[in-house]
Amino acid sequence: MRVLSLVAVSSFVAGLTLLVAGLTHKDDGQSEASPPFDLRTTEPVATVTPTTPGITPTATSVPFDGQIARMVSDDISGLNGPVEEIGFVANSNQLDAPGDAEHVGWYGMYPKPGFEGNAVFAGHVNFNRRNGPFVNLKTAQGGDVIAIQMKDGPTYTYKVFFYRQYDLETIPMADLIAAPTRPAGEQWITLITCGGEFLADPGSDFGHYLQRDVVIARRVTESN
Repeated sequence: MRVLSLVAVSSFVAGLTLLVAGLTHKDDGQSEASPPFDLRTTEPVATVTPTTPGITPTATSVPFDGQIARMVSDDISGLNGPVEEIGFVANSNQLDAPGDAEHVGWYGMYPKPGFEGNAVFAGHVNFNRRNGPFVNLKTAQGGDVIAIQMKDGPTYTYKVFFYRQYDLETIPMADLIAAPTRPAGEQWITLITCGGEFLADPGSDFGHYLQRDVVIARRVTESN
């Protein structure tokens, strides 16, 4: 993806690749690719079991269909931001991205938290020289807790069970969105952001990332 001067750019070619970035700049520690792994243990998504030992996924009999307010985590530093609904870029089949460094974007054409399925979110690592809410997504560990707060409604709790860094050209977006290995009845969230190697534009500290970091978590509890 090319980052144009003073313009935030993001694009998605359906089923092929997602580019989540804005006017990004090189931050210390952001230009080095972290090693790929699954669950920080040994399990790839294709062999995830329906439950995690000691954890019983829960579901709401009547899902709350209100607005998503916020995504927060005490375990992943910096992951604390309001959620906005985003979708396709106007007159295209490209997925949009949040327009600032503050918001997490939820793709409203996919399932909502609280409903069975896979809710898909995007956020920035950095944007216009400001850290985004997914700046430390690459540090996620198996068992880290992510909470989704619904406006005037419940808070849904998820535990991370998957992390992997993908090359931009080979990220399997169709599978990441459709989550074909998700066991029936489980509710997942998938978080996607830029990561890995930073390629600066000549003579500038602006540029783009060559990889994408992906975290997947399953819902475990709900509180009102």
